[in-house]
Amino acid sequence: MNPTTVLAEVIVDQLILNGVREVVVAPGSRNAPITMAFFRAYQAGRVRLHSRIDERSAAFLALGISKASNLPAVVICTSGSAAANFHPAILEAHHSEVNLIAITADRPARLRNTGANQTTNQVSIFGDAVNVSLDIFAPLKPEVGQVAKWRAEISTALFENGPIHLNVQLEEPLLGGLEWVEPLSNGIPEVEEKIEALAHPLGKYETRGVILVGHDRAAIPMTDIELLSENLGWPILSEDPLSSEKVIPHTSLLLGNASRRELLKPKIAMVIGRLTLSRSLNSYLELADYKIIVDSRIAEIDTARSGDEIHLTLPEATQQKSDQEWMQLFIKTSTEIHGKVLTHLTGWSEPAVVNEFVSQIPKESTLFVSSSRPIRDIESFATPRVGLETFANRGLAGIDGNISTAIGIALNRKNTFAVIGDLAFLHDINGLLLGPEEVQPDLIILVISNDGGGIFSTLPQNGVAGFERIFGTPHGRSIAKVAESYGIPAIEVRTFEALGAQIARDTKGIRVIVALMPDRESNAKLLKQISTDLD
Repeated sequence: MNPTTVLAEVIVDQLILNGVREVVVAPGSRNAPITMAFFRAYQAGRVRLHSRIDERSAAFLALGISKASNLPAVVICTSGSAAANFHPAILEAHHSEVNLIAITADRPARLRNTGANQTTNQVSIFGDAVNVSLDIFAPLKPEVGQVAKWRAEISTALFENGPIHLNVQLEEPLLGGLEWVEPLSNGIPEVEEKIEALAHPLGKYETRGVILVGHDRAAIPMTDIELLSENLGWPILSEDPLSSEKVIPHTSLLLGNASRRELLKPKIAMVIGRLTLSRSLNSYLELADYKIIVDSRIAEIDTARSGDEIHLTLPEATQQKSDQEWMQLFIKTSTEIHGKVLTHLTGWSEPAVVNEFVSQIPKESTLFVSSSRPIRDIESFATPRVGLETFANRGLAGIDGNISTAIGIALNRKNTFAVIGDLAFLHDINGLLLGPEEVQPDLIILVISNDGGGIFSTLPQNGVAGFERIFGTPHGRSIAKVAESYGIPAIEVRTFEALGAQIARDTKGIRVIVALMPDRESNAKLLKQISTDLD
């Protein structure tokens, strides 16, 4: 009898019974019992298995899988610093309330604080970023009833929202049989259904209200938000114009001028999700006399968020007598801005390329947008459309893990695109390191290549002493050659015609399109010119 292998087998079986369908493995010795248990489950057709050598990329891959599948994905690693590399993805999962399961293999507790090899305190390594952190171990002497205890502990942990951490102490020998003093199928608990938050009536109504939607929409379907807008007669201003044709376009540009903010000043503003992209939208929110917050994360994560009304889900709101002039004011003003914006998008520039890219993506596709400039260019310049499902890591809005997250999403979709800045691309370049047996999803990645951190040229620190070295950070690398060194086909484009031709190509596997841009400073000047022309 080997308690270590039995523990691993029970953990894997219970996770699958609780809905796990995909697992990402980062290879290591100490995690061998759990990895092998998952491999047996993979051979039996119970899970899909992915392997990555970089733990940070592995964790973001699992994050992307969890986002797209709406099921908890598992990521596994060995002990020591490997576990610490999960932290960025777990933080993103926490702030996005994504159900990610991190399993860290560990040495026995008796080796902690003894200087033992590859041993540190992993129990609370992720701090408040996880709602549950279990320290699981197998008794050296087999006990009847132990299987049920393990199963109950794991099942209870998975009832929580957001990421959870299973730290598993594994005694040597790490390999062995599955004989035990009782059947390993004993004690399977009933999987309880999570109670959904109840909708409550809207407490206050004014004809001059607005709905402000964060990029992640607090996981609320856009169709529900559209219906609410129709019932209330309130326009929708969204950080993601690609989510609906009913969104008022060019939100950040529309509200970038103080006089327009005053013209469109609402009596009530309903915020759905978190507003993380533009200062102008947050400045506009502050003008509202009455604020309504809709976001389930208020209950556990963003507990300090305040408003005149707080809802964990969309409020109940029957059709109200609306003010048609109010809606038309937004449409008229945004139409005027749209006309002016188009005059600036005729040449090859970052805003124009991003706008062209997202407009040409075929219907029934999925798009992942990286943080920094690309997501802001879409918010400012893209034309609202239908037929496109969008994702982004807006929990902490980092540039880490973007390639891996996009691949995780693509593994659960048929036709996927991503737009990523060159620094974000290089930051997660190991996300492209796929072994020969790994599934390569159909994914086109557009890289906006401007040789550095373009967003900093649009911020107040532009031009300070040492700017290029400490902010601009030029890398001087050919993104296409870097991608090709990982076995990923890549091509550079410099014209809209070439870009369109690449988008239209049938894609099997991962392919990179590198949009070579003018220098970063010229892009900053263009954005400033657009802002000036709209004032």
